[in-house]
Amino acid sequence: MADGEIDIQALEKGFRAAALKDGQAVFYQFLSLLDDEIHAPQCPQCSALLTKIAQRGKTVVSLLGTGKYQRTYFKCPNGCDSYIPCDMMIGIEGTAYTPGVRYAVSLLASTGSFEWTSSTLTEMTDIYISPKEVQRIAESAGEKIEAQNKEYIDTVRRPESSQSDFSESTSPSGVSNATLYIEYDGTGIPMVRKELAGITGKQPDGSAKTREAKIGCIFTQSAFDEKNDPIRDDNSTSYVASIENSDEFGWRVYAEAVRRGFEDYARTVVIGDGAKWIWGSADEHFPHAIQIVDFYHAKEHLHELTRSLFSNPEKQENILEDWIKNLQSGKIETLAEKILGVTGLSEELSKKALTEANYFKENADRMRYAKFKKQGLFIGSGVIEAGCKTVIGKRFKQSGMFWSLMGANSMMPLRCADLSCNVSLASYFAPKSDYKISKAG
Repeated sequence: MADGEIDIQALEKGFRAAALKDGQAVFYQFLSLLDDEIHAPQCPQCSALLTKIAQRGKTVVSLLGTGKYQRTYFKCPNGCDSYIPCDMMIGIEGTAYTPGVRYAVSLLASTGSFEWTSSTLTEMTDIYISPKEVQRIAESAGEKIEAQNKEYIDTVRRPESSQSDFSESTSPSGVSNATLYIEYDGTGIPMVRKELAGITGKQPDGSAKTREAKIGCIFTQSAFDEKNDPIRDDNSTSYVASIENSDEFGWRVYAEAVRRGFEDYARTVVIGDGAKWIWGSADEHFPHAIQIVDFYHAKEHLHELTRSLFSNPEKQENILEDWIKNLQSGKIETLAEKILGVTGLSEELSKKALTEANYFKENADRMRYAKFKKQGLFIGSGVIEAGCKTVIGKRFKQSGMFWSLMGANSMMPLRCADLSCNVSLASYFAPKSDYKISKAG
């Protein structure tokens, strides 16, 4: 206190430190007492009763600080291996960090850089973990999440599997009146040089600075606003993302749709841009879904085309307005004819016009926007566009960041788990053990 002023923040920190000190002693004493509760555990390999060898201390970092607890080593009488059941039960086998610390680190690292995570953790908890160790903890957590994702995907891919065996129930009746939307996109992630060998890109020499991360999102819609436009349901969006080929990613999106119980919805809609891999995946995995090319992506095609074909700004504007009316009404064949009907073009521009006309022809049934609007459907891929920025951009495209393939594919499952509606990131850090606690004696 100086001149009658009280530094409340300093007092808070002081009281917090005192409380943590007392809590820390009790916490580590409690962990040691847990070891006494483990009686005659079985070997996870041969089920023989394990033999007690010795009790040793282990230094552990928890949210209460660093401390030591005592636990017992056991050995299999048949020579399988040695085990420390209490470490397994608590969730610190092979690590010095408790599940609470690993969750806190991973949650922060899913949002900001490893350096930022390290400094923020220290500021908020007085626990220092180096940026390199933060990276190791977060990537390890992401790898475990991805391993579970892969196991689920592999199970769904088995020929004998039924999607109903894995889906989440959507309603007591088994059928929801909501519409389920599935959206795909891709966005570049800056990579270290060694990960770009043989990758073609948009640089003048044909090289690349990024690799495409594919991203998918699934959400539901069951209500409309005062203008009768569809509204995405709150807390209904889940994400998947990875740097992998389109076939593998197609299965990843399909598995997430299965998890969300897509066959229990009255309607399923797939929205994406004009990329052929998206529609190939949609045809394979969601053959009965309504397919829609993002209206704003199609509209941008027309903007670019009129700028290329016509030099007069007034003519550009007039023709663009007419063509957009055809697009909005879903008269795609008429639009394609108008594009091909432009005369006086150079050979290069004629080829461009033909390419764009074919783009609209090939996607005509996915561009019946007037019909889709009448059905009360979204016609834009705003959710996945926002997902590219939120899921990928905000974490993987920060200033100065360059990723390895392994690092990016480790962190994306963590990021998706943090932002998805149907996943609790904390659940991935819950200890799992093959040993049951029983009272000694």
